Amino acid sequence: MLPTDICVKDVAFTFEDFAYRTPIKFGGVALDKVTILNVTMTVETVAGKVATGFGSMPLGNVWAWPSKTLKYDETLEKMKETAEVIGTAYRKESTGYCHPIQLTHGLEPLLVSWAERAEMPFLATLVVTSAFDAALHDAYGKVHGLNCYHTYGPPFFDDDLGDYLGEEFRGDKLHQFIARDPQPELPLYHLVGALDPLTPAEVTQPVGDGLPETLGEWITRDGLTHLKIKLNGDNAGWDVARVLGVNAMAVETAPGRAFQFSLDFNERCQNVEYLLEVLNRVKAASTEAFDRIQYVEQPTARDLKANPQNKMHAAAKLKPVVIDESLLDLETL
Repeated sequence: MLPTDICVKDVAFTFEDFAYRTPIKFGGVALDKVTILNVTMTVETVAGKVATGFGSMPLGNVWAWPSKTLKYDETLEKMKETAEVIGTAYRKESTGYCHPIQLTHGLEPLLVSWAERAEMPFLATLVVTSAFDAALHDAYGKVHGLNCYHTYGPPFFDDDLGDYLGEEFRGDKLHQFIARDPQPELPLYHLVGALDPLTPAEVTQPVGDGLPETLGEWITRDGLTHLKIKLNGDNAGWDVARVLGVNAMAVETAPGRAFQFSLDFNERCQNVEYLLEVLNRVKAASTEAFDRIQYVEQPTARDLKANPQNKMHAAAKLKPVVIDESLLDLETL
């Protein structure tokens, strides 16, 4: 035990429900609401110093737990139940003094067991846990009067990563691989949903709240440079036209601006051939639009083991491909 180690003294959480300003089409489902999980966690050092941290996360059950048999409210309620299970675990199972990384790592077998017993995807359990883990790290930084990213090396944490990630990482230390200080600025990707109007002609039911109604208006208002384009993944003609339409609106609104795009299929492409078709058709129609694509996000099914045929190497020769829904552990990474 180190003098900087902490134990959990109290955990509390609440839920907040929000209605979206406009619906967003996600994975083939039009969604108009979200529930936020807010967590506060109080920790105490060996010397008795106390601080409280905060963590928050959209439960995102449509993303974390897509189901053809369970309704939206059913998966949401099970994730809420999971919050109670995880909160209890942090209160009762983490009674010793340690570093936050050691604490949550020690709870991982419980999380896996719960997901199996509740018959829920492990991703959904991780989404809930993330709010608690964020609150824990926030509290740890506050109790030491530091940004928590300054506490992932000596004298706070000096564990060998081989103990967590296997022999391939033996001798490595966490602080060697993460930045202590934030970047001075980062680009913000504005999400262009599949239902979002690009032009005034597409606005059939104005929201009328004074905020922009079209993509062009958003580009002007916020000085946008990065656009995340939601695509359907089951209609190549529509997907290609959507990318070209977004690019045309960007060029029309801000000529000469260095726009960058990401393409998000939300795992709806059946295979790599579909993705190759979309990319090649975009390139044939507009090299400008194609060159602006920075990466493609989760094009095919999230279960990588169950779908070994969905290799992305051919597509990755054209554009980087990243996983999102699949990212559960080191093996999938």
